[in-house]
Amino acid sequence: MKKLIITTSVVALAAGLAACGGGSAGGGGGATVVTTPPSGSVTGAQKFGSQFAADFSASANAAPASVSSGDVPPPDPAATPTSVP
Repeated sequence: MKKLIITTSVVALAAGLAACGGGSAGGGGGATVVTTPPSGSVTGAQKFGSQFAADFSASANAAPASVSSGDVPPPDPAATPTSVP
């Protein structure tokens, strides 16, 4: 009985691995899905404002930006949530 259970589980594992496909490092053997951003989309730097864009594209050796207390607004718990792409 024990041999039957082991043999059945080995066959089930082999069938499961065979169903996964293989050969590519990217995952299963299905078709490749290419996603394109929607037309008219803005970049992350443009989305957060011009000062963020300037700081984002600054050189690593540039002088650090001065920080003031109004740079980071407090969170608004009643605000409408934004979707995460």
